[in-house]
Amino acid sequence: MSALLVAACGGGGNGEDPQQVLQQTFSNPTPIQSGTFDLDLRLETSGGDNPGSFEAKLGGKFASQGPNQFPKFDIDVSVKADSGSQSLSGTGGLTSTGDQAFVNYQGTDYAVPQQLYDEFTATYAQLQGQNSSGKSSSLLKALNISPANWLSDLKNDGTADVEGTKTIHISGSANVPKLVEDLKAIAQRAGSAVGNVDLQQLSQLNDVVQSGDIDVYSGENDKLLRRFQVHADLKPPPGTPGAPDSLTVDFQLNFADVNKPETFNAPANAQPLSNLLQSLGVNPGQLGSGLRGSLGNGGALPESGGSTTAPSASGVQAYQQCLSQASGSAELQKCADLLGQ
Repeated sequence: MSALLVAACGGGGNGEDPQQVLQQTFSNPTPIQSGTFDLDLRLETSGGDNPGSFEAKLGGKFASQGPNQFPKFDIDVSVKADSGSQSLSGTGGLTSTGDQAFVNYQGTDYAVPQQLYDEFTATYAQLQGQNSSGKSSSLLKALNISPANWLSDLKNDGTADVEGTKTIHISGSANVPKLVEDLKAIAQRAGSAVGNVDLQQLSQLNDVVQSGDIDVYSGENDKLLRRFQVHADLKPPPGTPGAPDSLTVDFQLNFADVNKPETFNAPANAQPLSNLLQSLGVNPGQLGSGLRGSLGNGGALPESGGSTTAPSASGVQAYQQCLSQASGSAELQKCADLLGQ
């Protein structure tokens, strides 16, 4: 009798309850610290003034270096867009070996200046330390939010092989009202640091998302995420000028070789990064302050210039104190400027 009940609820995958598998996956105390990944995002529009498609691919290997330390990675990126009358494509990449960084643009490698890299990683470490100094290092945990609750009509579809690992496949429909509710909680917590998001606009997602299917593949033995897939059909609000009739979103993230050792090597014959910046019309002398600002204020570049020297001890101390009292992007920018003192 119990076997029949499990089958009726979507058995398979050792008959495990799908909700429990999701909770174990998204609340797993074992972090994914190394491995390889590939991410594929595709958007396709129909109707409107400019129908077309956009696809972005991101993938490579990664490894954590421990708390508050900038990770190692070797990532390739490609983008392709087609609007019917126009199309564009490009490739690139980014490598961090733990003590150096390199940028790849259209097949050519460029070395990031050592002083700039040291400044960037110092700023990163300080921000990570600040973010983890509270009672919870995770915003989702602090808000009691679990992605497992973003799915409804759950089914256990049995086991499936993902990149050589046996996984349990859980499928379901997107619980849009719950997702919107959690997005509002995140926006309210973030406050002015993200520009005071209009919560009413988030509420409109309930009408915009027509349907959504989500698939989660969790390691059968370790309950670590191996694949996450989303397919969603959206319809813009009526009367939106030039908006497409419909928008289809497909997203897939895969993990392989989870928590296995990875090696990272510097590319051979890398050119100075200044060569690339000058070809793009960017002043290399402004890059250091730009990276500081993007870490300190969520992406906005500072207005003032800056050097590429590593921050002084007094500057880091003043920066830490400033961060503990900052609220909003303007104040975070002022904190970032202290690193140049």
